[in-house]
Amino acid sequence: MATITSKFTDAVLSKKQLVLDGAFATELESYGCNLNDPLWSAKVLFEQPDLVKKVHNSYLAAGADIIESSGYQATVVGFQDKGFSHCEAIELVKLSVRTAIAARDEFVAASGHKTNSVESNNSDSNCTDPNGTDSYSAIDVLDNGQLATPIVAASVGPYGAFLADGSEYRGDYNVGDNVLVDFHKGRIALFAEEQPDVFACETVPSLQEARALAEVLSDELVSRNIPAWISFSCADEEHTCGGDLIEDCAEFLDTVDAVQAIGVNCTQPKYVESLIRHIKAKTNKAIVVYPNTGELYDNVNKTWFGEADAFDQYAKTWAEAGAQIIGGCCRTGLKNIGRIAEWAHK
Repeated sequence: MATITSKFTDAVLSKKQLVLDGAFATELESYGCNLNDPLWSAKVLFEQPDLVKKVHNSYLAAGADIIESSGYQATVVGFQDKGFSHCEAIELVKLSVRTAIAARDEFVAASGHKTNSVESNNSDSNCTDPNGTDSYSAIDVLDNGQLATPIVAASVGPYGAFLADGSEYRGDYNVGDNVLVDFHKGRIALFAEEQPDVFACETVPSLQEARALAEVLSDELVSRNIPAWISFSCADEEHTCGGDLIEDCAEFLDTVDAVQAIGVNCTQPKYVESLIRHIKAKTNKAIVVYPNTGELYDNVNKTWFGEADAFDQYAKTWAEAGAQIIGGCCRTGLKNIGRIAEWAHK
């Protein structure tokens, strides 16, 4: 596969900092949604689809340059288990991306701000033009520094999210590579039909699953030349939850053209700066980070416990360490993303 040139690539090359949205499920729960379900936030796609769009709109209003779809745990099998037909389940999987695109398009249409073109701001960032040329396009930003046309990322949850047993934080799937390839191929093909700007392959616990994703993403007939990022769930300052060195993961993904950013998510904030530095040691690709708040999750009782870290204070250190795309995962929210946007868009 040749290196992909895309709106996502252009934004990475043109803006020093990009703001990703925050936790989707956390916002849904603030509206009273009960997400104690194998489909998690994806069940709101058929229960309250307007609320899904409302959360996307809220993050855009808070200053997000990138919003993720609600497809993290959306699968055909999962929707069929709720009584939907095969065709209906397929449409619900695709609806996750379609709804995010609709929210983005509404934001663009409603924006009355003056826009300005931004040329490459890559001279002091860790990313490089993947083609080694100036083939990217300048992007437009609003007068507040936000992307005039925000990016829609199709959330691609790991195999463990489908299992709904917390194994994305252990990496102990005990399945062959072919199982992971087949699982991701079908979902990514459906997401690709809605033409998101980028695939957000996230909470990946192991190099094994990253390799499977890389195989799927490198298949042009499946991915339709849509770029991706892969972000890992990590257990400490240098290892994924499955025990792989993050440097080994970054070194492998550095060779995969379809993967244009590498990072970590749903990881405790205190580990992230070190993880960024380990990733930077093996790649010049953009680095994406969106940790949780540092609280811990009890997968048996489906509750959070422990103290939250100083998320907002950490965020600037991640940018200084080399992260170009910064957002939040579980338990973060609109206020966190708004505060990041205040300094990231300057």
